[in-house]
Amino acid sequence: MKKKRILFISILGIVLLCIGLFYWHTQRQANYAKTRELFAPIYEYSGRLTPEEQQRFSELINSIMGVELSTGKKYALPQHEQLQLEAHSMTLYRNNPELMFRNSVPFPVNTDVDPYIRYFSILALIAKTKLADLPTDSRKSILSHLETLEQRLTKNSVEVYIQEIKDTPFRPSQKLPTMRFGVTSAPGTVGGNWTLEADGSLVLPEGAKRGVIQITDIYENAYEVDLDDPTDTGTTEDTTELYAEIDQIFEHLTEAEFQRLSTLGKTNRSAEIEKLFLPD
Repeated sequence: MKKKRILFISILGIVLLCIGLFYWHTQRQANYAKTRELFAPIYEYSGRLTPEEQQRFSELINSIMGVELSTGKKYALPQHEQLQLEAHSMTLYRNNPELMFRNSVPFPVNTDVDPYIRYFSILALIAKTKLADLPTDSRKSILSHLETLEQRLTKNSVEVYIQEIKDTPFRPSQKLPTMRFGVTSAPGTVGGNWTLEADGSLVLPEGAKRGVIQITDIYENAYEVDLDDPTDTGTTEDTTELYAEIDQIFEHLTEAEFQRLSTLGKTNRSAEIEKLFLPD
C-alpha cells in the first residue's frame, strides 16, 4: 500500500512538472510571437533611407522604446533572432548615421558622423560573426580582431578631438568643439583668468595659462590635454586609412564569405582570417 502511494505521488509529481514545463514553453512561445510582431516593421527598412523614411523609422523606434520597463522585460527573442535583429539594425544605422540624432533639434551640424559609420559597421559584423556557422576558435579570432578595431577607432576619434581642442582659438569661456564618438566626458568650455579693462575689453594677464583639461573615453581611459603645449600631437594612425580598412572588412565579411570560411580546413581558415585583418 505504501509503495502504491509513493508511486502515485511520483507519477503526480511528474505530471505536474510536465504541465508546468508545457505552460512555461507555451508562454515563452507566445512572448516570442509578440516580440516578433513588435520588431517586424524594422525589417521593412534597409539601405539608404529618404528623410521621410528616417522620420517614420525614428517614430517606430520611439514607440518601441516607449514600452514600459515591466512590460518590456517580457519581449525577448531567441538568441539567433536577437543577433539577426542586431545585425540588421546596426547595418541600418551604418547606412543612416543621422538616425542617431533624429531627436536632436536642430541637427548638430558640426557632428562628425564618419566614426559612427565605422562603429556601427563593427557592431553589425560582431552580430554576423556570432551568427556564422564557424568553429568556436575561428569565431573568437574574428571577434577579437573586431574588438581591437573598435578600440583603435575610439583612440583615433579621441585623438582627433584633442587636436580640435588644441586648435580652438583662445577666448574667454571658449566653447569646445562638438563631442565626438568615443568621448564620454570633457569640459564644456575652456578659458583663462581674463581681466576686464576700463574700455570694456578683455585682456589675458601676462604669464597666465590656459591650463590642463581631462577627457575620458568609452573605455574609461583618461587623457590630459595641456592647452599651453603648442605641440601638434596628431593621431596614432591615419584616420582615412583606418576608415578604409574598416570599410573593406565590412564589405568583405558577407554571409557568402562566412559560408566560404566554414568550408575551409582549420589551417586555411585561420590563415584567411588573419589575412583579412592585415593592413594592405
